[in-house]
Amino acid sequence: LDRAIPTRAGSNGCASVADQSECAINDNAAKAITNAMAKYNVKQRGEVVALISLMAYESASWEYNTNHFPGRPGQGTRAMLMYNFIHTYAQALYPDKVAASSANSESTDVLNGVRALVLNNNDSFGAAFWYLTTVAKEYHGNANKLRSGNIDDFKAYIEGGVHTTWDDQRAQIWKSVDAALY
Repeated sequence: LDRAIPTRAGSNGCASVADQSECAINDNAAKAITNAMAKYNVKQRGEVVALISLMAYESASWEYNTNHFPGRPGQGTRAMLMYNFIHTYAQALYPDKVAASSANSESTDVLNGVRALVLNNNDSFGAAFWYLTTVAKEYHGNANKLRSGNIDDFKAYIEGGVHTTWDDQRAQIWKSVDAALY
């Protein structure tokens, strides 16, 4: 990861960020990503490159674990999942701690409380892998989607699987991750 995300290399990789409490260095990210790959059975290179690229973009290279811009309550993880997905993910991981009734809550405290359950490194980095294998599962293990070295597949996943916008920065991050992970 140090070649793909050089700003988070080494033990001082978060020294330059204003709020270090959310930041993760590459060593910690790599451990959590490896755990998620095993847990969610994501082994295809194209899928791994896509998910690392997505998380690097959404979290500003592991700087953020919660949404700061514009600051939506309940939104977070390294994949910056919206609260409806955070709730489903947290409920799958911690069914005894997440009430079904909290799915439609408008309370900032409830939204952020549910999100807090999945902000540890393993769950936060794992969220993108969970999303691929449960929400956007048509992209997982599909020989025609998220192929290795195919930026068009990544763009299709961003727009059609994640349902967000494509831009040049996403392309640049994907190219960096793709080149670094061989």
